[in-house]
Order: sequence, then structure tokens, then C-alpha cells
Amino acid sequence: MTWPMIKLTPDPLVLNKLRQVFPTPENSASRALAKYVNVLERLLLNALQRGISPALKKLGLYPIPLHDLANKGGRIGPQKLRVHKWLKDNQLELVQTVEKGSKFSGEYSTVKLSSLITLDDRLTVSSAAIAQIRTDRELDSYLTGEATDSRAVFDHFFPELEPLSISGDEAGFHFAPVDIDSLMAFIHWVGAGAEFGSKEKRQQILNQAKLVLAISSINGGLFPQRIKLSPFGRTYYEGLSVQNVHKELRRAMLGNCWEYDMRSSVVAWKMGYAKDLLLQANADVDVRLYFPATTLYLEDKADFMATVRYFTFVGNTTLTEVFQMGLIKQALTAISFGAKSTGIGWTDSSGGWKNPALVDILKNQSERDRFLADPTVKAFIEEQRALDDFIFGLVKGNSAELLALDFLKTASGRVSKPKVLAYLYQHAETNAMNLICSVAAQHGQVPIARVHDAVFFKSRLGPDFKQELEFTLRDATQNKYWHLSPKQLKRYTPVSIDAVHDELLHMQRIADEERRAMDYFST
Repeated sequence: MTWPMIKLTPDPLVLNKLRQVFPTPENSASRALAKYVNVLERLLLNALQRGISPALKKLGLYPIPLHDLANKGGRIGPQKLRVHKWLKDNQLELVQTVEKGSKFSGEYSTVKLSSLITLDDRLTVSSAAIAQIRTDRELDSYLTGEATDSRAVFDHFFPELEPLSISGDEAGFHFAPVDIDSLMAFIHWVGAGAEFGSKEKRQQILNQAKLVLAISSINGGLFPQRIKLSPFGRTYYEGLSVQNVHKELRRAMLGNCWEYDMRSSVVAWKMGYAKDLLLQANADVDVRLYFPATTLYLEDKADFMATVRYFTFVGNTTLTEVFQMGLIKQALTAISFGAKSTGIGWTDSSGGWKNPALVDILKNQSERDRFLADPTVKAFIEEQRALDDFIFGLVKGNSAELLALDFLKTASGRVSKPKVLAYLYQHAETNAMNLICSVAAQHGQVPIARVHDAVFFKSRLGPDFKQELEFTLRDATQNKYWHLSPKQLKRYTPVSIDAVHDELLHMQRIADEERRAMDYFST
């Protein structure tokens, strides 16, 4: 089988050398090489579906499991030699290893294609090709390709499913509805040269968008997402999903809808313990008095972040205000998840160097120092640590069975506080979102997608119903800090080349009529 979006062509030299060494049985060399190339095509397609970072893509590097290529790439000759090993031993390898991974750690090897093979990446959307398209039919054909090609992609990623045979959520899958016209308009917009991130990032998004389009276009507008449950409590998906794509691609996929996310969810969850913390300490139960920074963060997050941004980036005109605000948001989120405020890195178990999260977010040391020295941020960090310690203390005193779980321990066997807190939060988050979705469904509002602390509905819930959901959630969890923030998402408007062409012809006809009229009256 050939893969319509990834086509590899080895240099004829490779097949000639293989035939010289393995002349019999007839065609055995060509079949063996074809099988090996086919497996490599599959692995590259899988890598593109998972998403390749712009940095790797720019260097022509791909993360793939080399052991799969070696084991599934076939054998040849009476000694049943692995094709992968034979190619390497004879300096005819088609991929070169840049950084070796490990099948035990789950890390893929980073490879690049050798000079003995060429890649026809049919996922790439060419701006030049779009500029030459003159009709809607040509555009549709260019973006979607042949139905047989889309079917081949579908069968590769979802061999256990049959297109159009899905009547609901089958075991092991969730299905996201895709607005095909909106997605095609998005691909056209980005491919035609939209000012949208870096060139490498745009290409990564386009690769993912074309895969979603190919699969959903022959599956009744539904994109399968293979469920991958995390022991920490969240539901993830293998490969592409509404969870791990860029937010603009997600908007293009879902079309017109409403997003409701739990505002500052991890901080809100922690604050649910604040009153108990004060009671245990025999302190005044005025939470606002003892947690002023966290209270401000929850009640007026925009003002909190704007003030911190101003004093962190004072005088910096290189970064836009929007980008600066994004960095502050990332930094505060990292702190709420237990990020260290120290700027000292460390060596991990594999020998690699790791920087603290805040160092990777706020790379400029002066700006990072100003951020950490801000009185509001210092108070926020202190309050978060107090809540972390209290919640972890409750676990140590009341949940010994939780502390025995291996995945909540460090490599040395010590219980990890950040992992325990992440476990508790993600389970609380999942339970909260399950409750929201269940109550909404009882009122005829069935979610179309979920992204951890956010849920998407096709239509607006309305302020009264949103408030009812919040009251229900607060009452069920005894946490008054849960709050849903609505956001309307609008589909990408399809562009009709035919309509634009017809409009130009119509304007030309009007101009011709006016010219003839002027000629008549002047005569």
C-alpha cells in the first residue's frame, strides 16, 4: 500500500546493490525494499500526525521508533537478515540517527533522511499552487485529494474502525464533529500566506489540518480520537485531537460554538482548602485576610496580571503587550502547579540538564528577578506554598494508600509532593467537568468536545443556566471558587473562488454597459 501524503523514493543504487547480493528469488530484493520503505513512510506519517516541533522540522528531523523500523522493516536472504541492519552495514542506510531514543523510556529516536532517499511531502500546502487555482473544484481537489487517498489514511490510523459505521461513541474512542468547510477555509487562509506565527509553525499546523480533513471528510464529518486514560485522572488521546492542536486549528475544526472553561481552575481548587487550613491553625477564618494575593488573582485576574506585567517588563518595547501577558500567565500557572522560584538547574536521571519552569518561561534574568521580587507575586507564591503543604499534609495523614502508588514517587522512591498534588487536582478537575457535562446533557446541551478544564457546546448555555451549573458544582464540591468563563468561537468563512470570479465578470459587464451608453449619447 502507498501512503498518499508521504511518498519516499529510494535511489536506484540501493535496489541495484540489494539485487546483486540477493538475486534470488526473483523480485525478492524489490519486494523487501518496498516493504522497508512502506514501513518508513508509515512511521514518518505517524510522526507528522503526532506533531513535529518547528525546530526539528526546520532541520529536517523526525522522531520515530527506530526499533519498529528495524523489526517491522522486513528480512531478506536465506539467513533472514533484517533489511534495516543490512542497509546500515553496507553504507546504504535510508535514515541516519541524530539522537538515539530508548524503547524502555518511550522516547523516540531523532533521525534524518539520507541522501539515498527523497521525500515527496504531500501534506505541504503550497502558496504558489493555491495562487494558480482558478475554481472552487480545483481548490477542493487540491485540499482534500482523492477519496481513496483519504480512506488509506483513515485505515492506517484507525484500522479497527469502519468509516461511516459509527453511530455513537464506540469503546475506546471519542468523536469530535468537524466543520469541513471551516477547516478547508482555514487551510486555504494559512496556505495562502496568512500572517500567522513562524513559517515552520504554520507548516506544522497545516500538516495536522490536512490529516484531520482527510480523515473526517470520509467519516461523516467526525474525527476519531483514541482514548488514553492517565492514572492522574485526565483523559488524553493518542495522536491528533482537539486537545493538542493549536487553538486556531481547534476553532476551525469545531466551527461556530461556545467554549466554557474553569477560570484559574487549579488555584480555585486549592482555595477550596483555605478555610480548613485556617480552622486547623486556629486562625480567623477570613480567607480574604490571609490569602489576599490569591483572592485578587481569582476575583480580578486581569488587574492582577496587568500590574505584574507592568513591573516585570518595565522599559521592554521589544515584546508586544499581548506576548508579555502570555508569559506572565504561563509563569503564574507554573507557580500554581508548584514550580520552583529558584533559578538553579539540575541534571536529571538520564544525564540531561533541566531548567526550572520559570527560567524557561522568563528567559531574561533581570525580568525574572523583577517578577519574583514583585510584592504581589511573592505573596502569591507564599500563599500557594501554604496551600500545597496543607493539602499534602492531609494526604499523608489520611491517605496512606495514595502514597504507596509508584507513579507518585520520584526515581529514588520518595513520594513526590508535586505529583500527589497533580493527582488530586486532575481527579478533582475531571470530576467537576463530568458533573458539568452530565447536568448540561440533561438539559439538552450535549458537549461536542472537552479539553481538560474546558468544555465546548454547539450553542450558548445562557447566563441563567451557566449560573445554575456553577451553583450545582459549588454545592457538590463545597468549593465556592469554581467559575465558568464563556467564550464564543466563530468558524472560518469559506472562500468561493467562483463567486469572486463571477463578481469580477459582473463588474466588467456593468463597466462595458456604461461605456457603450456613454458612446451612444456622445454620438
